[in-house]
Amino acid sequence: MSKTILLIPSCQPTVLCCELLEELRRIDLTPIVIVDDGSGLAYQELFQRASRVADTVVLTNAVNLGKGAALKHGMNHILVNYPDCIGIVTADGDGQHSVGDILKVADELQACPTEAVLGSRDFKRDVPLRSKLGNIISRYVYRFLIGLNLSDTQTGLRGIPRRLMELSLSIRSNRYEFETEQIITAKAANFKFREVPIRTVYIDDNRGSHFNPILDSFRIYFVLLRYAISSLATALADFLTFYILTANGMPVLGANMSARAVALWIQFMLLKRYVFKSKAGLSIFAAYVAYVFFTGYVSSAMQVQFTEQVVNSPLLAKIVVELLIWIFNFMFLRDIIFRRWSEA
Repeated sequence: MSKTILLIPSCQPTVLCCELLEELRRIDLTPIVIVDDGSGLAYQELFQRASRVADTVVLTNAVNLGKGAALKHGMNHILVNYPDCIGIVTADGDGQHSVGDILKVADELQACPTEAVLGSRDFKRDVPLRSKLGNIISRYVYRFLIGLNLSDTQTGLRGIPRRLMELSLSIRSNRYEFETEQIITAKAANFKFREVPIRTVYIDDNRGSHFNPILDSFRIYFVLLRYAISSLATALADFLTFYILTANGMPVLGANMSARAVALWIQFMLLKRYVFKSKAGLSIFAAYVAYVFFTGYVSSAMQVQFTEQVVNSPLLAKIVVELLIWIFNFMFLRDIIFRRWSEA
């Protein structure tokens, strides 16, 4: 019978991790893979205790490589050694996830083995401020930049289908931002998401977490803000070309089309490689070119009206108009141009 595997990345765990495994084994026979992410000799006894739990495999990283690297290590081991596995349940080893919730996510994945399952916490009460604030911010960022309306974007309790495991191995990120990349990968590959309510448990105000609120948050939001960064780089090339051409007497429409052409290839490659993770070919490039020049024409017409009706400054008109259509551009590119051809 096909089955799910429990995967736990762990760095410098407490005895709670072993107690979780032992409790799980008393009521369920799910195979367990735990990854020691460079915890060191001081934690060897805890991992030895974990390895004594029936049907549990302990993998070890010589040094701390990050949560993402630990998850990839475990997923690769599972894909190689459990050919009948339909997917995995990932859980944190710091006591945040109860056995009941782990089994709930496992059951959901078993019932829907082609969908990504996320354990969704209730952030309305008894939640540390940094966790609550981080989830609120990321929830809206995900909604706008990725087009996903998820109630808990930072959960570590997930049901990952086998195909998504395979795709996840190609993700370059190795730390906490790996989980953000994984959601982007799933969205790009057209996985459906299913959220399962779980308990919100924080031990000692979550002081046992290795999450760095500043550095790791920066890594996560850098992943989500790649579109804004690529847009800025493209806009600089666009504006510079436009300024040079209009300063030398070229009409607004011609300058806009020329500036679009200069920035076109740069933006397409940035979006394809770093933002939407797409393997789009010539047909998509052709659609992209047509769309860019269409928006260039629309933008030009709006800029001419702005210059005639509001202020006689082509450069200012371009800045204002381009800002107005920036959000629409992103959503159209995300959901129409790149969506069906996006792969990790």
